[in-house]
Amino acid sequence: MKPTATSKEEILSVCRDLLHQQGGTVLNVREVAAACGISVGTVYNYFGSKADLVSAAVESVWYDIFRCSDGGASFQTTRDCVEWLFTRLSYGNTQYPGFFTLHSLSFVQADKSQGKQRMEQAWQHIQQMLCAVLRRDPQIRPHAFDETFTPEQFADVLFSLMLAAQLRGTFDPTPVLRLVERTLYASATGSA
Repeated sequence: MKPTATSKEEILSVCRDLLHQQGGTVLNVREVAAACGISVGTVYNYFGSKADLVSAAVESVWYDIFRCSDGGASFQTTRDCVEWLFTRLSYGNTQYPGFFTLHSLSFVQADKSQGKQRMEQAWQHIQQMLCAVLRRDPQIRPHAFDETFTPEQFADVLFSLMLAAQLRGTFDPTPVLRLVERTLYASATGSA
């Protein structure tokens, strides 16, 4: 007999399992309830609507893919962080095939402001981690950042490139690493 899911996190864990098994297809509340061993009404006790369930599941998957227990403190350089992020993208593609499509659909179906808010919550920790690494990377040349070109802006560029790589299914970080090196690091000859 399958165990009964008795918490929001247990239901989300089952949703992640379903997304892994089904290749990123849209979640069905009845299937989730059956897989959890609970009633549909119990699912709705935790999630007010199907859109809430799907959005929470999407956030949960993003967290699983990019969970970094120390918030990126162990990354010494931006290179290290970018390589890790691309490794995690590859993991996400394998663990949750078709996930990005589900992610896009979940925010199209939801109210636009709610979708934007959930998207920002799901991705904020990645961008914060990138910013923290950019601020402490000892290899970044002095004055690489200023008020017109900030770590936040460059983190946004790096994050956009990650999303583009996900869409293409290309998990080679080399082009992004070259951009980091050319934009932020001093050249081999020591000039800026």
